[in-house]
Amino acid sequence: MINLFLMYITIFILIAQGGILAQNDLSQKLYDNYSKFKFESIENKRFSHSDFMNAINLFENSKLIDISTAGYSVEGREIKLIKIGSGKTNIMAWSQMHGDESTATMALLDFFNFVENENESTPLIKDMFKKITLYIIPMLNPDGTERFRRRNEIDIDLNRDALRLQFPESKILKKLQEETNPKFSFNLHDQSTRYTVGNSYKVATISFLAPAFNYEKDINEVRENAMKLISQLTKNLEKFIPGHIAKYSDEFEPRAFGDNFVKWGSSLILIESGGWKNNYEKSFLRKLNFIALLSGFESIAKETYKKESIEVYNNIPENQKRLFDLLLRNVTIEKNNQKFIVDIGINQNEVSTSDKRDFFFSGEIDDIGDLSTFFGFDELDCNGLTIDTALVYPKKYNNFSAVKDIDIFPILSAGYSFVEVDSLNLSESYSEIPINLIASGKFKKQKLSIGKNANFRLLKDGEIKFICVNGFLFDVNSGKNNIQNGLIY
Repeated sequence: MINLFLMYITIFILIAQGGILAQNDLSQKLYDNYSKFKFESIENKRFSHSDFMNAINLFENSKLIDISTAGYSVEGREIKLIKIGSGKTNIMAWSQMHGDESTATMALLDFFNFVENENESTPLIKDMFKKITLYIIPMLNPDGTERFRRRNEIDIDLNRDALRLQFPESKILKKLQEETNPKFSFNLHDQSTRYTVGNSYKVATISFLAPAFNYEKDINEVRENAMKLISQLTKNLEKFIPGHIAKYSDEFEPRAFGDNFVKWGSSLILIESGGWKNNYEKSFLRKLNFIALLSGFESIAKETYKKESIEVYNNIPENQKRLFDLLLRNVTIEKNNQKFIVDIGINQNEVSTSDKRDFFFSGEIDDIGDLSTFFGFDELDCNGLTIDTALVYPKKYNNFSAVKDIDIFPILSAGYSFVEVDSLNLSESYSEIPINLIASGKFKKQKLSIGKNANFRLLKDGEIKFICVNGFLFDVNSGKNNIQNGLIY
């Protein structure tokens, strides 16, 4: 009798776990076969509205994907609405509410490509879209996208317009919410690449949030369902990025769309794409977004999220901003015949090129002092190393072309961060040459201070060991060069 009872319990547990196991199988399959699903036409994150329109038009003859016009932006750019499925459970998703947060837009193109072309998964797609209907706005802020900046054409953060609804982009989102009354919603963003998972050294690659709907941060059934789904998505992604999942702050923001969607009755999942070392175009995070979205949609269709505990969600560590791109520890600074040991935190900030379709790095000193509670994507223990000012190479060059023809590495190895050029009539303020260029006669001794470009030397007993050019290190002894670009002064 006891054995029979144990058998029934075992069968019940296996049935209960079936959805979760299937979810894990789906996530692993998507991860392993992602190259088959990836939408190849858009590779770089700084694509334009017209690039996106060309991409989405490739699906215009689809039998599964319905494309329509949701409306127009302040500057008159078309905003597309994608509808997929015929099920009774409505789901909304939107990306690029902030124009410079394009990771999820690329992931949605991957998802559309999957829906359209993955014959092997046709049963999954058919079953899923009998139960759910997706309404997706994959680029809500095309004017911001065109400039690759957060805000729209008149400098408005659309995610603070959920109450007043002054702008056409906001009105489009609210109108769709009222028409579809979505049970679940996905608010898709990018966050700083310098957040960590709690107080750890690990970068927050993906951050989730089930937003609060009031200042008290109460949990009702709507918010609890979002927490349960995030619990499941966390377990799905954890095996690919162990220790790199964080939770975004749940401070209530009454003007934000996410918080109001919950108040309006939709279980909203915020996904913030953060950082991954040397993944400047966020291609890896795009892949993770694709997996999260598709497995999330399937979970809603099959209602497997209902089996999850919100304890998984509650135990996700919160975002902390504890990362620098480069952290130099235990640097010796000499001042007035005194020596001080400090840490130096440097961030290699992305700056848009004039056409907004590419970027370069401007390396700046972000902090100096005791940074022992912080971490770096790259770190160097500078124990025994003394910092000294950057130097300009004594030989001058006529123009940019002349500099392009020389071997820069001996100049770097000799301890120089700058090259003087008589004529610098260039349209951009950076160069792919791994050294700074400065107009003849314009060089001034650079002070080591917060907010300044990071150019200096690191010496041991008077011998040059490292050169910092625009926030990147060159190792004089090994010749290892991390310099992505120089600046033009």
